[in-house]
Amino acid sequence: QPLDGIDSVHLQIEAMKLAFADLHQYNADIAHMRVAPADLLQPDYLRARAALIDPERAGDPAYGAPRPGGTVYLAAADSQGMMVSFIQSNYMGFGSGVVVPGTGISLQNRGHGFNLIAGHANEVGPRKRPSHTIIPAFAMHADGTPQMAFGVMGGPMQSQGHTQMALRVLRYGQNPQAAADAPRWRVTGGKGVAVEPHFDAAVVEQLRARGHEVTVEAGNGVFAFGGAQLVLRQGDVYVAGSDPRKDGGAVAF
Repeated sequence: QPLDGIDSVHLQIEAMKLAFADLHQYNADIAHMRVAPADLLQPDYLRARAALIDPERAGDPAYGAPRPGGTVYLAAADSQGMMVSFIQSNYMGFGSGVVVPGTGISLQNRGHGFNLIAGHANEVGPRKRPSHTIIPAFAMHADGTPQMAFGVMGGPMQSQGHTQMALRVLRYGQNPQAAADAPRWRVTGGKGVAVEPHFDAAVVEQLRARGHEVTVEAGNGVFAFGGAQLVLRQGDVYVAGSDPRKDGGAVAF
């Protein structure tokens, strides 16, 4: 099925909703998670979750119950094949607003990512890290060699952008720059989906016909549709792309 056709876009959106339902319920400091990441990635569990997707209608899924078991981004690569995927963020503006005396270093305020739900795995507490969106992404070949270092800055758009970049480049073979340039969608909650103005208008109407509540968003705010940077290794050469939505560039030297 075409990458940007209605069936492909519908399935991507529905899969993201399923992932977010589990993320908001289970994701926290790994030392305090009551469901291990490996449990959420069990093939049987993923198949069961995927079976909940109606290929013809938008849904509003709840989190699942896996079986328990035992915004600055940089991608770099060198001539020896070493690749680095790096992301840094103080979170809200200048973070906590606290600067280490004599250094000019602003401390982050990622603690804002905790919640106040009693008993929740991500409940605020000591000696814990909060759920956050610091995601330096990396794709590896089956033999363990690096394939692509990439990232998409932009709060809750990060994981959604990573999914779209990985699909475009690794599954559909798009050039990294073409993938970064392409119009994006973003799940906003419930049946809501935001798309960019240059998104295929016919697909937008088809999504609405399937029950998605689609809004077309102009501009690219703090989160919006993110900013991607990608470096893909193809044999003995690298192919890079830099998102036109944000400051950045692809440079070789």
